[in-house]
Amino acid sequence: MPSSSSRFVRPVSGPLTTAPLLRLAAFAAGIAVAASAQSTPQSPPAAPDPAAKPQQPGANARLPEVLVTESPEAAERQLTEVPIDNPGARDLIGPREVREAGSLNIQELMRRSPGVFIQEETGSDSLPNITIRGVTNGAEGAWRSINLGMYADGIPLAPAPYGGPGNSLFPFSLERVYAVDVQRGGGAVRYGPNNVGGVVNFLTRPIPVESTLFTRLRWDTFDDMSAYAAFGGTYGKFGALFEAVYKEGETFRDGGDYEMKNYAFKARYELSETVRVFGQVETYDEASRLADGLTLAEYQRDPEQTLSPHNRFSGDQDRANLKLEWDVDGNTLFEFITYWYDGNRTFFLGSPTFYGATNNLSYIQTTPRPMRTFAVQPQLTHSYAIAGGTGELHVGLRYLQEDIVRTVSRYFVDGSTQLHRSEAQYDYYTGSAWIENRFCFDEWTVTPGVRLEYVQMDGRDRLTGVDVDKDFAEVLPGLSLARRMNDAWSLFGGVQSTFAAPQAPQISITTNPQDISAQYAWVYEVGSRTRGLDGLLGTDLTFFHIDYSDRLVQDPDQFDVFVNAGSSRHRGVELGLTSDLTAAGLPGVELWSTTTWSESKFTNGDFDGNDFAGVPDWLAAWGARSHHAATGLWVGVDGVYVGPAFTDAANTVDINANGTLGRRPSYSLWNCGAGWDTKIDDKNEVSLMIGGRNIFDEEYFEPRTARGIFPGAPASMVFQLGVTHRF
Repeated sequence: MPSSSSRFVRPVSGPLTTAPLLRLAAFAAGIAVAASAQSTPQSPPAAPDPAAKPQQPGANARLPEVLVTESPEAAERQLTEVPIDNPGARDLIGPREVREAGSLNIQELMRRSPGVFIQEETGSDSLPNITIRGVTNGAEGAWRSINLGMYADGIPLAPAPYGGPGNSLFPFSLERVYAVDVQRGGGAVRYGPNNVGGVVNFLTRPIPVESTLFTRLRWDTFDDMSAYAAFGGTYGKFGALFEAVYKEGETFRDGGDYEMKNYAFKARYELSETVRVFGQVETYDEASRLADGLTLAEYQRDPEQTLSPHNRFSGDQDRANLKLEWDVDGNTLFEFITYWYDGNRTFFLGSPTFYGATNNLSYIQTTPRPMRTFAVQPQLTHSYAIAGGTGELHVGLRYLQEDIVRTVSRYFVDGSTQLHRSEAQYDYYTGSAWIENRFCFDEWTVTPGVRLEYVQMDGRDRLTGVDVDKDFAEVLPGLSLARRMNDAWSLFGGVQSTFAAPQAPQISITTNPQDISAQYAWVYEVGSRTRGLDGLLGTDLTFFHIDYSDRLVQDPDQFDVFVNAGSSRHRGVELGLTSDLTAAGLPGVELWSTTTWSESKFTNGDFDGNDFAGVPDWLAAWGARSHHAATGLWVGVDGVYVGPAFTDAANTVDINANGTLGRRPSYSLWNCGAGWDTKIDDKNEVSLMIGGRNIFDEEYFEPRTARGIFPGAPASMVFQLGVTHRF
């Protein structure tokens, strides 16, 4: 390990500079336009041969929101590429990428997508801090992925999508991720509030056609271990899949031990030729110790230590959802969806924050938060012909109710307690209606839509009887369009509006004056997507601009009181490049890269002109894979670059003694991997993988407001064994 004196001498401007990246973007865009100009229109592709290489989805193809019953080949083929004329910035992390990534957790897997920035906290899947397009929480960075809509098979993962959208309880695990669909634009009308940064839908493993057992064991040099098993199949009209995940480990930090259990059962039944029913039940349970942040001096002395030996976290949630599909006729599909989940999460935090030894501990504060959500959602999709083109109408309704309780208790070292120091009940009653119509005329696809939101929030302090009630009625229009220039090139653009209701963590039920406002955003984007030169070059280039108003930040003079800090602006450019070198005589060799420049600033108020906390101007990711079809061997390398960023809205430059303020330096991480996938016989397949993470042992960290310095993971190795058996 380098000496402590070397930790802060590296300049904060990283190896990437503006000029070469802009030249790269211009070069890629020029090649894309040239390639598209040379392409000739072709007839729509025929149905793909399962044995053939996956083909690009045809005109106006739609990606599945939920994969239910599929052969492995068909499922992977659906998730190979975003349709060329998809009217918004979107990308996929496909099944093979997920299997071979070697990621430590879901956050790390997400780095492959343009504009994704993460702030590591636990080293596991717990407490994810993800932001897209620089839309952070203002004063606390990516804080619990609060401006990002995250779903699993189309069902919200946030414990309370309106009142508690921050993922302080994240009931999902990396082992259950089959593929990831990332929509950075064009999804607001369908998905609702709290998605100004985008929508991420994690797809779980589809129900197999044959009776199949999947197993996977994983271990890394931090002594983290996970075991995954799934069994299912399709039997006439009935299909089912059971998944089980057990994982535990120590992470790379002292005091970072954790244990997680995640079980799920999904089923499908055909009631008739036109009516199908789908159901899923899940449980999640977690117990983790929290290493938490470090002071500057202690980070320099030993970044793997903890100063908070009593800090821990526990969480659990039960989930269920049901979906009924009815083919009313050949052009009309009716769906009825309902979901429910009930959970609780509790932080046990010692005070003061940096007490170090047990004899300096004053008390342990507990913050249990039971949260329950219930929703019903009928929706209808109807396809029709119109004026030489086609139309697809989608209308839906949703009623969603949330119950949230915030309780704070303190346990002092002398044995005394202060139970229910505060206790507040929050109830959210929400109603949504939306209508969206996709019109397709030759090369044009135009999709106007509007969403209506009504939110009633009732809050009551159970100890004082003080009430805080508020309701909102919002009209949220959206418009997206795409023009297919030819089969290899399309242009797209759109404007979406979204809002976020006041959330329970932002509301103090008190007589103190406070601004209980909703936050509003308009999202604009325009882009180009190409797939040309027989796969040698694919480009996705997007320009985005986001105006966000009524940003709520914590009042520095009153604990747990939030004030309106005004508006913010987020803008930037995203460039994705992919290349399959088969046409160049290198079959099985694939390259990819993403580069994002963004600028996130306050545009009025006390922080006018300042950067948002935790938003780097530059992000980049890259990778290369080589697969040998005959032997099943593969090798790969990938990496990320993260530019410097401020920790606080005041844009403090120097890192302070507590490690809670200051400008975080840039860093680059490199990973590598190799594996073997083989089919032993018609019924058995084996896969092996060995990977290196942060192979150059780059030292990096994140200062966090009121938390201290969180170090990044040092170099490590990961090993994975998977076996598939078909009965």
